[in-house]
Amino acid sequence: MMQLLELLLLFAPLAAFIAWRVLAPGKVPSAGMIVSMGAALAILAGSLVWLRFQDAAPRGSIYIPAHIENGRIVPERHTP
Repeated sequence: MMQLLELLLLFAPLAAFIAWRVLAPGKVPSAGMIVSMGAALAILAGSLVWLRFQDAAPRGSIYIPAHIENGRIVPERHTP
């Protein structure tokens, strides 16, 4: 079921584009639509850059996954 949902989310923009081209073949997008799509892409790119540096481990550090030590859960960490 999850794979079906992922495929639907993957192909939803393509389906919307095809529906737009079939239902309105001669119309071009308005200036407002182009500006709003450009703003959405800029926000997306900015959020991807921000997420890249969010909680990033130092370069060259070693990742130690969470594990159980003496009956207690030790959280994940990075060592230099």
